[in-house]
Amino acid sequence: MDIIGERLRSAREARKLTIKEVSKQTNVIAKYIEALENEDFDKFPGETYVLGFLRTYADFLKLDVEEILRAYKGFKISESATPLEELTRPTKPSIMVSVNTLFDQYRNIVYIAGISTGILLLVWLFSAVFSSNINVKDSDSIDNIKMDASRQGDIKTIRNLQLSNDSGMILAGRGEAIQFLVDTKEVMFLLKSISDKSVTIELLPGNAEEKLEEEKPKTIKIENCPREVTFTLKGLTENRAKIMVALGEQLEMPAQDTVKDDKGQVVGDHTKVTTQSEKNLRIVFEVEFNKQTYLDLYLDGVNKRKGLVQPGTREKWEAVEYIQVKIGNAGGVTARINGKPHVFGLPGQVANKVITWRKDSKNPNEYKIVVKDW
Repeated sequence: MDIIGERLRSAREARKLTIKEVSKQTNVIAKYIEALENEDFDKFPGETYVLGFLRTYADFLKLDVEEILRAYKGFKISESATPLEELTRPTKPSIMVSVNTLFDQYRNIVYIAGISTGILLLVWLFSAVFSSNINVKDSDSIDNIKMDASRQGDIKTIRNLQLSNDSGMILAGRGEAIQFLVDTKEVMFLLKSISDKSVTIELLPGNAEEKLEEEKPKTIKIENCPREVTFTLKGLTENRAKIMVALGEQLEMPAQDTVKDDKGQVVGDHTKVTTQSEKNLRIVFEVEFNKQTYLDLYLDGVNKRKGLVQPGTREKWEAVEYIQVKIGNAGGVTARINGKPHVFGLPGQVANKVITWRKDSKNPNEYKIVVKDW
């Protein structure tokens, strides 16, 4: 496979484009484009930035994005002899080096012990699943729904639907369960049957069945769900249905998740989320500009706004992994991150921040918004 930088440069030159022209069309800073072509990855703040800019640039050049990303990951692995997912983790302490040395010496014994333990674990899991008395109706846990042996014949696959601006569309097949996030709660619906111009879905948790007719929105209050959800059947074939999901008004707000804005109105705090899939995460950044302010904003590595913003302007942006923002007058804005007010600084101060998700060390399904210096 050709070197990453050479492939990017060749594709750009084949289109007779300069780095400056590419920067203008992609909103990616020219020095980062040049760094990608030179494979100077140390110029980026971190792995997330490299992957984000690399995806944007490869897509702009009409290259195979996934192939380019695989090439980059292979490059990093060969460069460091370390799996890519380990590159951003802290360096191992010296005691771990000693453990690794012992592991190399007794590798075969460890493997045999591991296989034996695995067999015992599988036997225990098999016994636990098929003797389970889990009652889905009495629980709102998606994990329980997945583990309930009585439902394994109904659910063929589970897919994630990522909502943008509180709505999303998905093409689902019979027997497929679709999982999505309503604020901080996961909800799932199962496509049970398809008829001439309608489908039947089952809502989980709760096991309530609903019939959806083509182009007739149906608003449903799901058990223990903080918002109404509207389902619309947009089209169907013999085995698949296109369903749109839209979130409605807030129905309830647990006391521990309520905050008030500067006007005394209750707003949702969704900076802490429990989810089974990172694909369900999103960062919503809302800003009201009270004074003329300089703004430089990146959403998942792509520049979306740069320049002066006038007083009275209101903006709302969404990202999946991270938002990188530079505010020239930190005290001149009123901001919310996933519904929770956030102060970036005092009048006249310059704020350079990255807003992203951090996984809880004790609960692998819990994520929390963090704002750190850029």
